[in-house]
Amino acid sequence: MKTILVTGGTSGIGLEIVKSLLRAGHCVVSTTRNAARSVELAQKLVNETKNSNLHFLEVDFADFSSVRLYAERVKKQFDSIDVLVNNAGTWEMTFKETKDGIETNLQINHLSPMLLTLELLTLLEASGDARIVNTSSGAHRRNIYDFEDMEWRNKPYDGVATYSQSKLFNLWFSLQLIKMLEDKNITVNSVHPGYVKTELFNKMGSRTWDGVPDAADGARSALFAALSNDLQGKSGLYLYHESIDPALSAIANDSELAEKLWRSSLKYITF
Repeated sequence: MKTILVTGGTSGIGLEIVKSLLRAGHCVVSTTRNAARSVELAQKLVNETKNSNLHFLEVDFADFSSVRLYAERVKKQFDSIDVLVNNAGTWEMTFKETKDGIETNLQINHLSPMLLTLELLTLLEASGDARIVNTSSGAHRRNIYDFEDMEWRNKPYDGVATYSQSKLFNLWFSLQLIKMLEDKNITVNSVHPGYVKTELFNKMGSRTWDGVPDAADGARSALFAALSNDLQGKSGLYLYHESIDPALSAIANDSELAEKLWRSSLKYITF
């Protein structure tokens, strides 16, 4: 049995990941934006999977202080984490600021997952054989980034561009994190869930879902990265379903840009 933390586990792909992990007998820790509202969901999942080792703890990824508090609660409750799946995300099409006054796609999709990962490194190290799985997207291939205006404040706001930038940032975060953890027993890989029917697209207007796979299909990539014995000790992979995705943008492997992103991101989360 592994202890696996999955962010965004109350709906969509994250919920399907949680279900599969519970069915496999693992201890699952997840996030919820409202603990009281998650009680019914938790009981339903326990009844469905026959596994009561499920823990929903409240956090708001639009608030760095909430992320830090969440990490502290996890560290008090658990001695180690075997797998961290950074799955939570959003796709805002209009400019919105978080509680910290930061553009929402940037904070929720990149900065808060980065902060949470760094806060939980001691628990991952305690595992002795841990994995970090970062959820990116095929949208990273637009190769959009702007270190001078990461929040899209000084140009016309473009929700597709800011989302795509955040997904490229996920890959650069993984790349730099591998360097940081090179002497630790922690692997880091990224996944592409594919185009599946989830609430992520709710703010993009109506669309036809005919023939589009459901969220369970989107969970396959993260589950493979989290559990496959074939990936033991392997880092730096970009996975789709149960194999390496060849559609990784060349720029996603640019170590200089990854290091620059790291420095720029630390300015937001270090205080």
